[in-house]
Amino acid sequence: MARGRQRNGDVMESEAGSETSPTGITNIPTDLLRTFVAICELGSFTKAAHLFELTQPAVSAHMRRLESLIGADLIEKSLSGVTLTECGTEVLRYARRMLAVNDQIVSGGGLQSQAQVMRLGIPNLYAPTVLGRILEEREAIGGEFRLQVRCDHSRGLLRSVRSGYLELAALFASEADLDEAVVQWSEDLVWVRSHDFVHNPDEPVPLVSSPNLLLPDRAGMAALELANRRYEIVFTAFDTLARRAAAAAGLGYFALPRSVVTPPLVIEEPGVLPDLPKVNMGIFARDDLDATALAPLVARIERVFTQSSS
Repeated sequence: MARGRQRNGDVMESEAGSETSPTGITNIPTDLLRTFVAICELGSFTKAAHLFELTQPAVSAHMRRLESLIGADLIEKSLSGVTLTECGTEVLRYARRMLAVNDQIVSGGGLQSQAQVMRLGIPNLYAPTVLGRILEEREAIGGEFRLQVRCDHSRGLLRSVRSGYLELAALFASEADLDEAVVQWSEDLVWVRSHDFVHNPDEPVPLVSSPNLLLPDRAGMAALELANRRYEIVFTAFDTLARRAAAAAGLGYFALPRSVVTPPLVIEEPGVLPDLPKVNMGIFARDDLDATALAPLVARIERVFTQSSS
């Protein structure tokens, strides 16, 4: 494998024989770990190769060496990208910590503290209303952290926290998952529509939904089924802005948290459709983080969400 560029103090190289000491104790080169983390974050061997200016076979060779050293498969390839094995999930957690220490030593000689990267996840539905406030308060929220934000659906965010992709995430949570939350609160769900849309009660209720049925979608359908109201999904899109545009165009109703309803969408009048339940929300933290040290940051993030819903 050809030598790649130097990145954060470790060198992408392939010479064998540097992993095992004369005593037989195995050492994991940081270049292999950095390749592994990049594949996980980017979801692609090809993208990781572009990042490090290596060939894809070189990146694949890095993974083969890492898995050989560890003695287990870490990644499973699929048509949808890459999936971590159970062992891969654990290795990813440790790899992040090791690389953070490596980068701190290289950049500051171990004498200067480096701002820790804090990856925060928020639901796509909240991006139009909450993201701006998070960025406005970046300094206050971030403090000694370098804040990065990722938007995804709640189930994806929770998987990312559990897998170590994210340090923190605010998300919709089921009752079963709430036990893991650092903090939790609830918010009203409402039906939204375009300002001039009028539903014929003799017709099925037209719904705008995500194909993967987010928690608000499921809650809306459950409320209609409980009231014996017929419904049909008339528009689906993973993209939140596309679903908002469909509802605003008058295609149908959209279940949303009250705090994220913005013009041109309006909230339907009471009694037209069945009432929607409250939804649980929580902030989840990577399980190896110090909850006490993170408390001020978590409180800031909670305030952004709860003030927007008041």
